[in-house]
Amino acid sequence: MSAEASAPEQTRAGQRTTGRRPGFRRDVEGLRAVAVLSVLAYHAGLPVHAGFVGVDIFFVISGFLITGLLVVELDRTGTVSWVRFVGRRVRRLLPAAVLVLLVTSLFSWLVIPGQRRQQVGHDVIAAATYVVNWVLAGREVDYLSSDVRPSPVQHFWSLAVEEQFYVVWPLLLLTLAVGARLLGRRPDRRTVAIALGALTGVSFVWSLVASHTSPEASFFTTTTRVWELGVGALLAVWLTGRERPDGGSRAADALGWLGLVALVVVAVALPTGIEWPSGWALLPTLPTALVLWAGWRGGRSGPVRLLGTRAMVWVGGLSYSIYLWHWPVLVLGDWSAERLTGGTLPGWARVALALGSIWPAWVSWRFVEQPIYHGTWLRRRPRVLVAAGLGMSGLAVLAALPLLPLASPFVTTPPDGRVPPLTQLGASTVVPGRAVADEVQPGWVTPDPLVSGEDRPDADVDRCQVAHGATEPVACTFGDPDGAVTVALVGDSKAMQWLPALQEQAGERGWRVVTYGKSACAFSAAPAANAGRAYPECDAWNAAVSRALAADPPDVLVTSGVARGAWDGSRTDAALLEDGYARRWAALARAGVPVVVVGDSPVSPDDLDVCAAWHPDALAQCTFAAAPAVAASGLPVQRPAVERAGEGVALLDLTPWICPGGECPLVVGHVTVHRAGDHVTATYARTLAPQVAGAVEAALAPAGRR
Repeated sequence: MSAEASAPEQTRAGQRTTGRRPGFRRDVEGLRAVAVLSVLAYHAGLPVHAGFVGVDIFFVISGFLITGLLVVELDRTGTVSWVRFVGRRVRRLLPAAVLVLLVTSLFSWLVIPGQRRQQVGHDVIAAATYVVNWVLAGREVDYLSSDVRPSPVQHFWSLAVEEQFYVVWPLLLLTLAVGARLLGRRPDRRTVAIALGALTGVSFVWSLVASHTSPEASFFTTTTRVWELGVGALLAVWLTGRERPDGGSRAADALGWLGLVALVVVAVALPTGIEWPSGWALLPTLPTALVLWAGWRGGRSGPVRLLGTRAMVWVGGLSYSIYLWHWPVLVLGDWSAERLTGGTLPGWARVALALGSIWPAWVSWRFVEQPIYHGTWLRRRPRVLVAAGLGMSGLAVLAALPLLPLASPFVTTPPDGRVPPLTQLGASTVVPGRAVADEVQPGWVTPDPLVSGEDRPDADVDRCQVAHGATEPVACTFGDPDGAVTVALVGDSKAMQWLPALQEQAGERGWRVVTYGKSACAFSAAPAANAGRAYPECDAWNAAVSRALAADPPDVLVTSGVARGAWDGSRTDAALLEDGYARRWAALARAGVPVVVVGDSPVSPDDLDVCAAWHPDALAQCTFAAAPAVAASGLPVQRPAVERAGEGVALLDLTPWICPGGECPLVVGHVTVHRAGDHVTATYARTLAPQVAGAVEAALAPAGRR
């Protein structure tokens, strides 16, 4: 983390400005050790369930140290040199970060296959340009990316947050200095505190809001995290330049110990499943500030007795390097184990790798960070440093370029270039009850299994499927716009995946297909749940869609969904969802709208594309059993719900065509079946058009609307 400031820098924040030479803040160094050891233990799989709060500790330390430097400069000169500030950051942080990105790019090229390697390339570029936190936030919002594994540079998100803060905060201070000069005054500490307090307050309020409305993305975004740096920065504004007491006090020492104990308790015992950062992040940030304040008081009986020990100071000195190296070592270790053994790393091996990452961290610190940071030539040339920083970032970008091309072993068209009709491909070749014969290299396959996640329905590609936070539905029309029969397709992405099957038949049958899609939202009358919490946006969307359907009833409604439970106020409950489904569907049937429930498709493994990349000539190794895949899907709830709903509601179970004979192959009839997020590819869905169309026609038949 960038909290890893140098010893000269760290001692300036909160030191008295008398003639006495400022002392080395051993407690700050030890606090860094607490932060990085928490993160290391958490990622190693040790029972430090909230070790991620080490990042929050780093944020506070960073805000405290960096703001202390800036305030001292502002007091001394009446302004802030943004170029000198950025030059110091470049000298201190970038050499080690770029080295890690270079090594990570090389090993990723060796051990990560296919599209996953391509994604790492994009992530390395984003990390090198300090925007990777926004890339990860966008990926978290896209729940169709649920099969994406952790990136080996994912931990750079926190560095990106800090560097974005370091761009804005000095410029804000510089603006205050210019404004004060225009008024004929020097910038005072009160103005700085007001500006910083406003920035911190706005960010904290936004954190409360965004952590609830978009919890996955808000973990990574700068706007929800700046307030944590602001806590440390406000402490620095208050303490920098003040006279330190000649000795500590028992009360201050006791409060410091209380803060340190609170950090340990939070890291070990924080409840799981909470929204983060939100207000919960006060639990590590305020105790961190308390420990920093107690250390400034200078009491020898305070936390410095532990934090200032030789071991803690040594780890703290390496904390930035350890943070940089440990995560790619763990992630690439996982990939290497899978590539070599076909399995995952055992727990003891993860712990060993986490500890082993301290060695490259020390080598990096000793032979890269320290020589460059303490070199005098660059220190005196801030403009050269800024240019060197751009050059180093460019070097990391160049290192990522070889990861971007996708070299696939698969051919997507027949040798003669003529693709057979759908009646000869995919599900059309399946004999229900009979397993598909194991195929070695199928000659050709479409779509390419390495990029099957891109083979999505138009309702997804066209963004007709609204995101988690939306409450208003979006209706999109496909098929025959003037068709005599209106088919409404309603639900989450597991419903939208059947749009290609409806489109395939819509022109011939005169169907106008209208979609209402929302991410992870079951079309049910029960309170919605998502990721183990209430999903009120889905409830509001359900109500709005129901009103739209009542105002303009379709001739038939097709739906599906991945949900396996509804929200009962404290947990998800399958029986409650079953009841909600039955009530919603039965109400539509009573209103004269027959319902076709397409059973949820089986849950596929997260990494079928990886399996295909490693076994292009033996795709049978990527086949998985149907029974557990169906049991983990939404079908076990849908089936009894259809029975309860009664007349006018029918179930279409496509499992026999997706997993014939109890086995779920990756490729059936030259068509890749599965894509990310437990979905079927749009191409395979089109080959199931006869089954889907038959169910819709059967539902329309009693009303004579075929």
